Amino acid sequence: MDLNTYFSDEALARFVQAQGRTVEKVVCHLWQNTIAKGATVELIDNVELYFADKQKLTISCNTTGEALDAIVFDYPKAAKELEKEFEGKIRLYAINASETEMWTEVIGQTLQQVKIVKEGEYHKAGSLLLEFDKEKRIVSISPLDGLVIDYYEE
Repeated sequence: MDLNTYFSDEALARFVQAQGRTVEKVVCHLWQNTIAKGATVELIDNVELYFADKQKLTISCNTTGEALDAIVFDYPKAAKELEKEFEGKIRLYAINASETEMWTEVIGQTLQQVKIVKEGEYHKAGSLLLEFDKEKRIVSISPLDGLVIDYYEE
């Protein structure tokens, strides 16, 4: 069994701590690769839910890029490190997604539950479902596309 495809206890605790909190803002951090001239690639590196009580939940891929994770994220530090490591050809930038079609209906709602598929004693980290008062969003990982966020309807 490959433990890189399951959520850690720390990630699960972060999900539990986020439940019951009211969403105030959503920020997506995009990873932009300009190494190949004329072929810029952008993908969602992580999504941060900021809550009214000044807490936040950051959902990203894990360190191996194989699955999702709930991380502690320092955007300014991560952006500087990435830009330095790749000499400006890869950069990270933040987008306030609160007013985008995907997230506007979620602002002001409570994150009721984070649902994850359980397999035996472990929780699979391939996708998760964010259940708000009246909306649901599914977050998954794609090896070539980074985070994939979509509406969810039963």
